[in-house]
Amino acid sequence: MKFGQTFKEALKTEGFPPDWVESAISYSQLKKCINRLTSELAQVGLDPQTLGSLLKKVEDYNKATENDDVESRPFEYLLNDDDSEEEPIDGNDNAANGTTASNGSSKKKRPFHPKLLFYVDEKTGDLHSAGLDEKTKRKLQMFAVQTGLSDIRVHEESPRESIASTDLPSPPINGHISKRRPGYRTVEVPLTSDSEFFSMLASELSGLERLQEREEKRMHDEIANLGMQVAKLTNPDRRANRKLIAVWRQIFQIYLESDIFFGTTESDHSEHDAAKAAERFQLFSQRIAEAGLVEKFKKPENLKALNTFMHINQEILQSLRFGEINQTAMNKILKKFDKQTALDVKATFPKQIAYPDFSTHLAKQVCRTISTDLICTIPQLDDYSCPMCMDLQWRPVRLRCNHVFCIRCLIVMQTNKQHLCPLCREKTVIDACSDNLDIELAAYLKKWFPDEVKAKQKYNELMAGVDEYGEVYKEKCSVM
Repeated sequence: MKFGQTFKEALKTEGFPPDWVESAISYSQLKKCINRLTSELAQVGLDPQTLGSLLKKVEDYNKATENDDVESRPFEYLLNDDDSEEEPIDGNDNAANGTTASNGSSKKKRPFHPKLLFYVDEKTGDLHSAGLDEKTKRKLQMFAVQTGLSDIRVHEESPRESIASTDLPSPPINGHISKRRPGYRTVEVPLTSDSEFFSMLASELSGLERLQEREEKRMHDEIANLGMQVAKLTNPDRRANRKLIAVWRQIFQIYLESDIFFGTTESDHSEHDAAKAAERFQLFSQRIAEAGLVEKFKKPENLKALNTFMHINQEILQSLRFGEINQTAMNKILKKFDKQTALDVKATFPKQIAYPDFSTHLAKQVCRTISTDLICTIPQLDDYSCPMCMDLQWRPVRLRCNHVFCIRCLIVMQTNKQHLCPLCREKTVIDACSDNLDIELAAYLKKWFPDEVKAKQKYNELMAGVDEYGEVYKEKCSVM
């Protein structure tokens, strides 16, 4: 199946919202523009074979001489003039015709004005082709005559006759004096379909950018509302919510460990594509199902909040997939543009027509909002773990250096005459006493981590007995 049909089928069957589909790259329309452009080029004798052969001769010469000078090309295809890429705008300008002004930027890209330019020697009428042999030069110059770029003919019979006679006045050469190549006149081939192609493409890229901004704002609002709802459902001041705090905490902990959209390990610290993110999201769903966490939600409001959370993640997956197929569509249409016209756009001007990472940016922003506005509504155990035992900071002691340890780890350090803080190396352990107990933090931990506090208290009592009576105390406790 051709890509155009595959792209159309994906937009139709993969469940994208209608406004997303309307903003997608118009692959078939852009393809029609290319067909019209090839017809225009053929009318002036510039079929892909001719242009391709001109480029190949120059590239072969550059390769043989280890030269990569663009000025050795007999023609240039420019999307914009070098001095007209950006201009100042005010914040109210729209993005029509390819202009963009995102994030309050004070500059915008101008609309594309593609130009196919040939360079003709102002004195001799020779088509510029530096570094080519005489035979190739004569062929290129004859091409210029045949296509109307020059009225000065070159006689192939003698190399000396290839230079215009000084006894005869040189016919005028149409075109403007080139600023890029002194001594040459710039002759522009009149084309219209390429302007239509790039204007349409630029306009659609701007439409995708506006779509991203709308979706980002909508999902941020949805996450903010969900955060308030989860905060209400897990408020420890309500006795009925206390058992649910651990459930929501475990769900979010599994979510963070799943690394759905971005890897956080040494072996995987990259952004995930839609397929890999969907696979990891499926594993996340399986893990919370296998842990029986969903069944612990008896009230419908908790299930509704969980479904909303899952739906937001599915929307991020959709945005990644939507961005990927549109980027593929753009790459494919540019490849087709080059193949059917031989104008070498993709290799020559990639920065001007690069597909922005709209979906990746959206995923980053939404995931950041999930972490800051949603997951942080429920304190995570890792944020309150003692750096020595890696367990909850039961009866936390705050040293003068502001580092916090559980009381048992502090006693062990003092017993072992470890007077320096393990984190900052300041001499703060030796002078810690009961005044360093953080009463407010202890109350906070008991409020948000009741089960963990009880378990840590029981463990500390056991270890205190071991310190006093030896390992045999464990056996006594198990008997008791």
